[in-house]
Amino acid sequence: MKYAVSELRGLLETMELIEEFIHAYEIMDKNQLNDPESKFPSDFMDKYMKSQSSMMIYRYFNEHLDELSHIEQMKIQKLSDYYLKGKYANKYFNKDFKVLQKELKEKWLESLNPKLLEVALEQDLDNLRLFYSSYYAEKFHLFTPKYQEVLSCLYGAEFVHSCCEQLKTHHDKITQLYKSYILSKNLPTNADVCDLRITQKQAGYFFNYFVSQIRSLTKPYKFKVEFKRKSKCVNINHKFYLQLNTYHSFSISLFEFLELFGEAYARIVQSRLESELSEEQKNYRIYACRYYVTLIPLISIDFSNLIAKYFWNIGSAEEVHHILLNNFLAIRRNPISFSNINLLQLFLIDMIGYELEEKWFDGEITSRELLNGWQSMIIEYFGRTSFNVYEIVLRIFQRLIEGIGIPLIRIGITLTAFERGMLNEQYDHPFKMVIEYFRNQMLSEWYPNEDLLIPHSVKEDALQYFMLYIVQLYHKIL
Repeated sequence: MKYAVSELRGLLETMELIEEFIHAYEIMDKNQLNDPESKFPSDFMDKYMKSQSSMMIYRYFNEHLDELSHIEQMKIQKLSDYYLKGKYANKYFNKDFKVLQKELKEKWLESLNPKLLEVALEQDLDNLRLFYSSYYAEKFHLFTPKYQEVLSCLYGAEFVHSCCEQLKTHHDKITQLYKSYILSKNLPTNADVCDLRITQKQAGYFFNYFVSQIRSLTKPYKFKVEFKRKSKCVNINHKFYLQLNTYHSFSISLFEFLELFGEAYARIVQSRLESELSEEQKNYRIYACRYYVTLIPLISIDFSNLIAKYFWNIGSAEEVHHILLNNFLAIRRNPISFSNINLLQLFLIDMIGYELEEKWFDGEITSRELLNGWQSMIIEYFGRTSFNVYEIVLRIFQRLIEGIGIPLIRIGITLTAFERGMLNEQYDHPFKMVIEYFRNQMLSEWYPNEDLLIPHSVKEDALQYFMLYIVQLYHKIL
């Protein structure tokens, strides 16, 4: 009798929980607070998914996945990820996962003393490796998971294998390309680069003007571009706030703005899709759009023409395009941001991140060796360089908080963009259609090719086109 009463009470509690859950979900849906960076969904999960009743429901459905539809299984997987991350964050850091992410970012990115930070980084990295190893082992049912196994489960074995093989095969050729061109040419540095004479206020007006011109692509969302201390894309109530770093130069802010716009557009496209996507798939699409949109001013003079028409005394479209090309390859790093708008430098930094991350995750090097390995890797890949190694270390470790394999994914996306060639308009490159629609003022009729936003296998010609394109850019600016 006592058992039956206990079960009945549990059922009543579960019914009340479901009613509360539905009511809260309706509020969330009504206010459309669906941005991953919004605090509300995290609070929502913490409040409604940590009770004993909800755990009972979750375990029941998790044990009967074969009875659920594919969409229902995807939703259960989201809950599973939430529980697993919380479980191992508490085990290794004694904190909830969301709290852990926030604290590590604050500690790693805002520290003013690199020497003190090194000790904290080493301790955090040791625990982070244990966290990811345990999390992915349970998530993918792997026994002592290896780096390549995890990436194959996340993004597909064919894509990961093809991308890794190309990097291994052409490692020396890629680094030699950088040393032969960037380091051998007398290009301007960040301090004296010739930039367009555009103030912060003028730049803000132009960026807002640009998004207003393509509002047919972004309906029903609205956009506002503003300058803040940190670069960030925020979505609140169907309005995107593209927050740029403190103004340094027009070129830096332009490419930063395009990255954020690409991220926002990826989120808009995803909101229109009927099928459920995993977090890994969503993140891949976001990174892809960020890359692709940033490249548009470099592969077409149309964007420069838009700038020249808006700023009537800025010079011809050809002159603007030449300056943008020059700055894209010459600007090193904005000292007050974590942005790097030089594609080849960014590509090499991701190669370093991928190589060290794999050795670290598989236990081939310690966390201390990971920290100390950066200096030698920077010299190997870049030759003599004025890069701030400490800043690059923090940048890659910031990615580590977000997940394993992001450097390799960024490399794969870059090479995918050059899959069919981008040397001139006779090639059927991925951007050809959007440029044609943009040129003819018909963007309202354009829709991105879904094939462009999923991982492709990376072939030999993709890497060749990538390197040829970089070389061609240098010939244009010299």
